[in-house]
Amino acid sequence: MRGDADAIGRHFLALAPLQPIRHTPEGLLCAPRAAPEAARAAIARCPLTLEPAAQIPGWPDPPADAVAGWYRRSPDHAPAPPGVRELIQVAGEGFGAMGHTTTAMCLAHMELMPEGAAVDAGCGSGLLGQAWAAAGRGPVAAYDLDARALDQATRSRDAAGLTSLVSLQRAPLQCLPAEVLTRRIVLANIPAPAHRALLRRLSLAGPVPGAVISGLRAAEMDGVLREYRALGLRTVRVSYGDGFCAAALMRT
Repeated sequence: MRGDADAIGRHFLALAPLQPIRHTPEGLLCAPRAAPEAARAAIARCPLTLEPAAQIPGWPDPPADAVAGWYRRSPDHAPAPPGVRELIQVAGEGFGAMGHTTTAMCLAHMELMPEGAAVDAGCGSGLLGQAWAAAGRGPVAAYDLDARALDQATRSRDAAGLTSLVSLQRAPLQCLPAEVLTRRIVLANIPAPAHRALLRRLSLAGPVPGAVISGLRAAEMDGVLREYRALGLRTVRVSYGDGFCAAALMRT
């Protein structure tokens, strides 16, 4: 792809599905065949000149994409240019790594939260906690019960250079220490039964300033929201996508 650094930077999020591999003096080397379905639409609307590469580049995994204003990439993709926020994900089995609708909605809702320490309850692949720390909002304590998810989240965190800002531990939600939950923003992209386990722990903790929640079907959202509101939180935004819901809540 030919273009100067300014043009590449302006359009970079639209170019992310083309699988950027390396910045070059001429523009950006991409590997669209690594994710052909995502690349097809991006090629059709690409504002820059496309040329075949003399050599076939590698096959980065997992594929890169733009998710809620973030560039999500593997360690083998090209880094983001200045001014573009990025998340780094290594290959693994944790939930959320491929940009699930609920993950994208949570990333968007996080912009409504005040800065401060956060807890990522049921962190999966670790995208939410990583985004919180990468945006400079504060440190994150992340928990999951799945050892495979924690392995992916840990390796991704380390690749992103956020080891000092994101702690990861294996624990069930019903056993999270109250002192860890108190006065932290809650990030929870988890199923309804897991929300209820978390809510029981939150009821024993001190006040939390806000929460971003998802992992819920539309029919489940009202009941779960009532339980969060009972903790002194008010709903500030609810969004819907692909049959799922997400909400942002803040202390009244």
